[in-house]
Amino acid sequence: MKRRILLILAALAAFFLDAFVLPALSQNGIRPLFTMSLALAATAEMKVQDGMLTAFFGGLFTDLFCNPYIGFSAAAYLTAVAIMYGFVKKNGQRRALLILFALVAALAAETMIFLFSLAIGAQFDAYRLLRAALPSLVLEALLVYPLAAMLRSREKGRSFRK
Repeated sequence: MKRRILLILAALAAFFLDAFVLPALSQNGIRPLFTMSLALAATAEMKVQDGMLTAFFGGLFTDLFCNPYIGFSAAAYLTAVAIMYGFVKKNGQRRALLILFALVAALAAETMIFLFSLAIGAQFDAYRLLRAALPSLVLEALLVYPLAAMLRSREKGRSFRK
């Protein structure tokens, strides 16, 4: 129960960072998506349902406050959580691979967001993609490990629960 309360508080803080703080502080568009990183960490350290709820509501609130189209971020975050859960379920408690799993999941989510943007008429900009999206992917993947450690610290001895 304490971990779920911590997850709710962390999700609110992550949403606040994603929606209001990081857009003002980003350099060249490089900024991680804290909400997605938290959802991936919750998927790895808690039940998959916790990660899915975090991804869905975090993505939905992000879309409500930051994007003109509702549901794009939520769908991308849920895809990342599904990929992360597949890796974690197959490979078990291999924390050394957690960042690699998160990198693949974040790549899938960012690809979906990029394809959604192209579908609604955005211009393809390869330079922006390499300059901003790839460093953001790395930051998102690197954030998963400390967030997972934060969630793990609340309940010793239980990790990668399914």
